[in-house]
Amino acid sequence: MEFTQTNLYSLCAILLFAIGLLGFLLNSDFIRKLLGLNVIGIAIFMLLLAGANIDPSAIDPTPHAMVLTGIIVAAAGTALGLNLASKIAKFARLVQKEEASMPIEPISDNGLNESQGQR
Repeated sequence: MEFTQTNLYSLCAILLFAIGLLGFLLNSDFIRKLLGLNVIGIAIFMLLLAGANIDPSAIDPTPHAMVLTGIIVAAAGTALGLNLASKIAKFARLVQKEEASMPIEPISDNGLNESQGQR
């Protein structure tokens, strides 16, 4: 296999896709999952650009336009995801504060069986 520019871009795209997929599947934090999805998106953009350069004499402009549009959509999706993560974290902190300020009620022994209480 000869390492042309197209083959090298395709190989890097496959490696980036695998890294992003592992990052998405193995992390439980929402922001890290979002970062993994962004890496997967970059890999797909690289693969589209590698496919656009099949014939060096005539480069197809359609994949370039699709990638440019995809970058803008990915940036908007990332901003939306980060905003959503911020709202969820703020709500979780509010719930924790409310739970911490509530008085703790003692557990009553009314639920014991009569035979256990008499010995």
